[in-house]
Order: sequence, then structure tokens, then C-alpha cells
Amino acid sequence: MIQQVPIRAYKIKPMTPETQSKVERSRTESLDLSERPLYCPHCHHYVASLFSDASGHFKIKCPNCKTTTPYNMGYFRKRRSRRAGR
Repeated sequence: MIQQVPIRAYKIKPMTPETQSKVERSRTESLDLSERPLYCPHCHHYVASLFSDASGHFKIKCPNCKTTTPYNMGYFRKRRSRRAGR
């Protein structure tokens, strides 16, 4: 007979009021921003979501192909068609 091992409940620390207010402010600031997906350039797997005000560089590891790639967010913006609205 196989014994069942109880599932461990990991300790989750409650947020401090200061951290909780920062999280809430961040959420309300992001409500008006547009969101876009970022895909791995190697395997085209979904990696992260970016907001329209994001800028700079960051490094992320793809959960599918396990490659770590640095990204310049300026290169991965949505390009608008110049003919739109004509």
C-alpha cells in the first residue's frame, strides 16, 4: 500500500502596508496603458507581457527553450502602419 504524503503549504508572508500600497498604485497606474505580448525570438513561445510605457533593456529566460535573451524594448515595439487612416 502506498502512503500518501501530505502536501506542504509554503509559508507566505503577508505584505506590509507600504508594499501593499505600492502594488495597488501600480495596478491603478497600469489600467490606462495598452498591453502587448513578447515572444521568444528563438522558438516564438510567449515570454511576457509589456505595457506601452515600458522602455530600456531586460533579460528573460524562455520557459520553453530555456534560452536567456537580453531584450531592448525599443526594438520589440508594435510598428504602426503609415497608411493607416488614409
